[in-house]
Amino acid sequence: MKSPNEVKKISSVGIDVGTSTSHLVFSELTLKKDPKSRTEKYHVAERKIIYKGEIFFTPLKADEIDIDRLSGLLLQEYLRAGIKPTEVDTGAVIITGESARRENAEKLIKILANESGNFVAASAGPNFESVISAYGSGAINFSLNNKMRIIHTDIGGGTSNIAVIDNGKITHTACINVGGRLLIFSSNNIITRLEPAGIWTLEECGFDLSLNSLVSEDQKESIALKLAQSLIEVITGQELSDFTQKLMMTSNLPNEVFTNNYLLSFSGGIAEYIYNITDRNFGDLGSYLGNIMKKLLENRQIPFIEAPEKIRATVIGASEYTLQVSGSTTFMSTEVNEEFLPLKNIPIVVPNISREIFNTEAISEEIGKALQRLDLSEGEDLFALAFNDPVRTVYDKLIIFTKGIVKALPQTILKKEKPIILVFNTDIGNSVGNVMKRETTVQNKILSIDEISLSEGTFIDIGKPIVENRVFPVVVKSLIFG
Repeated sequence: MKSPNEVKKISSVGIDVGTSTSHLVFSELTLKKDPKSRTEKYHVAERKIIYKGEIFFTPLKADEIDIDRLSGLLLQEYLRAGIKPTEVDTGAVIITGESARRENAEKLIKILANESGNFVAASAGPNFESVISAYGSGAINFSLNNKMRIIHTDIGGGTSNIAVIDNGKITHTACINVGGRLLIFSSNNIITRLEPAGIWTLEECGFDLSLNSLVSEDQKESIALKLAQSLIEVITGQELSDFTQKLMMTSNLPNEVFTNNYLLSFSGGIAEYIYNITDRNFGDLGSYLGNIMKKLLENRQIPFIEAPEKIRATVIGASEYTLQVSGSTTFMSTEVNEEFLPLKNIPIVVPNISREIFNTEAISEEIGKALQRLDLSEGEDLFALAFNDPVRTVYDKLIIFTKGIVKALPQTILKKEKPIILVFNTDIGNSVGNVMKRETTVQNKILSIDEISLSEGTFIDIGKPIVENRVFPVVVKSLIFG
């Protein structure tokens, strides 16, 4: 019989505020203590979804999210589930797509974060949303289990978020303004809402249409076809048309992505049509775009598989927290004082450092790519760099490694306002911190902690040191996807 301390059950909620729809999911997470861990480290042994909320349209007021109406709708979901807010241990609130660009999105994040206790509350930019939806859809697990490349696309109301997954690891992301609610029309086919990308598509199709214009069935299909063709150009490695390039929100996927065999998969609201799950019409381009995508894929014999989660891919992951304790071989520069800690909700950036290509330039490039994947701005945003056994404690190698980090953070170092936070899964935190302080001109606060394993999609809180300024309590808030 297991000790009560070895197994814990916690309740979790995931909330997704998207371009067109918002919804939530309640889960029960079973945490089991790792018997090999030297710290209070738990892993998620089981996730049981106990309530899938209704999918409702994201309430808008002019060009803003209607916070009052949204809060009321979410509260109704709590009531339907029979769960009080005080009974929820943890969770994640993610604002995605066009909603993340609304004028009051940041205000909404702060409100939800303050009211939600230990929740992760984040505005997901185009690259980060690609990461979230790839995990939540189940495409990551499929790629890992089948040892293959998947190009996964989450097609929502305003954007299509793309992730290239090799053997369970995301290597590239991209995003294009293709979605089902770029154009919305009434029951009598009068255009009632137009997003900028919807206007561009009308112009590309040669249609002289605007708000309050009458749109025909043929025009709807032509608009959806134009959008579908652009998306397929991106996810199959074709040369991008001028129009497709205009729709791109990020850089395009590199050509090497398409050199080996791969399969496509889809999630998001439009996937419900691609996989014949629904035929409902919601007064937008959704059904047209989904049906045309399916026809184009089949007619061109482009292989694709069905992802386990579709419209709920982003929300299906809720937030889980585990209190971990760092190793004792950490480094804290003298500038780190009582006022500096605790730090809360720090996003984790995980560069893919290769020991085969180990030089300052390569390390700097990988850090830059990782920041881009999460839509973080170096010099502006606070983040922590997490590394998985990147370097041995050989002094020359440590110098190369630290100089690579410094090269990747020019604005952070120039402004001296943000701390440099490093996290390692091995016991080299103190070595790296000391070499950085000794061998570079960095004057920022440096906190280099070790023996904590982190992954992208994770946020951490770092508390004040508890043992001789060497051991730090860390709350890990990771998005649970599968």
